[in-house]
Amino acid sequence: MVKHGEPGKLIGEYVGKVVSGHRVAFPAPLRKILGTSFIVTKGYEGCLLVVPSNSWEKLVQPMESRSFLDRNARDSLRFLVGSAFEVTGDSQGRVVLPETLRKYADMVFNEKRDTEVVFVGLISWIEVWEKSRWTERAAFLEENADGIAQELISIKSEA
Repeated sequence: MVKHGEPGKLIGEYVGKVVSGHRVAFPAPLRKILGTSFIVTKGYEGCLLVVPSNSWEKLVQPMESRSFLDRNARDSLRFLVGSAFEVTGDSQGRVVLPETLRKYADMVFNEKRDTEVVFVGLISWIEVWEKSRWTERAAFLEENADGIAQELISIKSEA
């Protein structure tokens, strides 16, 4: 069993919702690995990216080590680091999502309808998706999984 704050693998898919106060409760199995404080930032394809605080440097290091003159490295740092927040969950793992991230990922609390979110563990990080966006992305992945895998194999063979 992974103890609080110990390294482990962030895996699985969990459904939650945004509740009053723009709070999202992180699932217990993910919290065991994340700990109580972690980094939340914009992710790609309209999701949020969640990284344990002790893994943040590893994530940004490849961009940080590039030349300042490299526009793609600067832009990637702007996107990821410029929108990053260190957050702390309460005793039930609830975190208030910062306004800029809520708007970016369409995770705004609405009293008239639940805003459901999906947590997707991807070994070293978690993506948090507004549920309808995840449903659309998951359908794309299911339809194209084989082609994506073949493209990765072809890239690896060329290297």
